Amino acid sequence: MSTDTTIESPGTAALHRIAPLAGVLFGALTIAGDFTIGPFPDGSTPAADLRAYYAAHGSHVALGGTLMGLGGVFFAIFAAAVWARLRGAAVPAVISGVVLLGAAVDTMADLSSGAGYNLLGGIGADPNVTPEALQALHINGAEFGVGGGAALFLLGVAVAGIGYRAVPRWLAWTALLLGLAQFAPSPYGFFASLIVLLWVAVAGVALAVRPDAVATRAPAVPQPVG
Repeated sequence: MSTDTTIESPGTAALHRIAPLAGVLFGALTIAGDFTIGPFPDGSTPAADLRAYYAAHGSHVALGGTLMGLGGVFFAIFAAAVWARLRGAAVPAVISGVVLLGAAVDTMADLSSGAGYNLLGGIGADPNVTPEALQALHINGAEFGVGGGAALFLLGVAVAGIGYRAVPRWLAWTALLLGLAQFAPSPYGFFASLIVLLWVAVAGVALAVRPDAVATRAPAVPQPVG
């Protein structure tokens, strides 16, 4: 004789409800980090001008990088909540796997970006750092490429929502548009990445307000079978 031991404890159900709200913190911290850094020289700024910029604004750049890195941590929590929802909705493993892979890549990019700004803020005015080395590091923070991790995450969520109703349809369709927009040429791709911040925050609230069936299932009493 075997028993069905699938039980959703009250604590686990609460975690399913709260975890998506990490998306709000991700968006808020990333935007706060960007505003803390303020106007940032572009990648074509002459190396000779960068040291003066960092001498005046290095502390703001370092703090902004710290906030962005912390935001990346909360994105990982939000993405894990989304992945758990897809698993609970019986989305095919290949789709939920793409979502998880995209989340991992994007989290790494967020953490690396935050660490890069933090490093620049700390060494930008250091006379022992050559102008050429400073400019090379600065370009990594000033210029942007295709957000591959975000694209994978968004497109995976879109397929899960449109094809399997794992998330609300309006979230899925907007995720599809934003996922495709990650490949748009500059500056449109950059603007799309900013809108993703808002999408994650709104999605976090929406998924917390409308938790999946796993999160709302009452604790089950084991029933003998066989």
